[in-house]
Amino acid sequence: MKRFKVEKDGKLEVSQVLYTKRFVITVDRKLCKGCELCKLACPLGAIKLIPQPDVDGKAVAPLVDIDEKRCDFHAICAAVCPFSAIKININDDERYPVVVYETFPTLTRDIKVNNASCEDDCKVCEEKCPLGIINVNTEAKTVDIDKELCAGCQLCWMECPSEAIEVTKFIEGGIQIDTGKCPNGCHRCVDVCPVNAIEQDAGEVFPNDYTCIYCGACAEVCPVEGAIEIERTAIRHSQVESGAWNKALEKLTSADGLNREVAASNTAKAKAALDNLKK
Repeated sequence: MKRFKVEKDGKLEVSQVLYTKRFVITVDRKLCKGCELCKLACPLGAIKLIPQPDVDGKAVAPLVDIDEKRCDFHAICAAVCPFSAIKININDDERYPVVVYETFPTLTRDIKVNNASCEDDCKVCEEKCPLGIINVNTEAKTVDIDKELCAGCQLCWMECPSEAIEVTKFIEGGIQIDTGKCPNGCHRCVDVCPVNAIEQDAGEVFPNDYTCIYCGACAEVCPVEGAIEIERTAIRHSQVESGAWNKALEKLTSADGLNREVAASNTAKAKAALDNLKK
């Protein structure tokens, strides 16, 4: 067995070569926003975030690094990435072992577009999308959203003048910034927020809970511990029952978040059982 790690064409590639299989985990640097979700979810502590120097007075998101000696190539990191920046290929076939074997779910990206409601020559959603994943054809009156890359910030929905777009967040929670702890003139959280959910006015920063995706990129670059508090209360995902997912969910949310999901799952099971009895 051999393991390799290289930076290639703007991507981090970590690979494991066995006798009959080759595993390759790829982190696309252009898509990765330096959030903390993959680091939190990894059960082996194989992922760390490397701080980067400021550029032109602005903070830069940290770089994701994967320890090829500790990684087990199960791709839990890829399953929880809100930006789809992490991929795994097994013998050149994109496949996620934890999803295939139903030990981990996929995030539920619920995005609806009603092209018939779009206003003539309107491109507001395309212009406002912070990730640049919306393409509007004004002649055909069609809105194309790359759903795989959507992080669920809902900004397109909020800005659409005709309410033609509906986006449901797949991570629910809250964010608080203690401005009393912020250093004078600091705007590092504003600089790195991938969805423009933090604004600065009169020297103070203000988070927007409506568009925040609770990824934690801001907290990673904040120079004051405890100034930014993020609480993830729930994650919308495909149905799965797994101890591995429960452990990851507790790290991503909290013990209360895990308990709520277990309670909801038990309620759903009881309802399904009751429905079966009525048939």
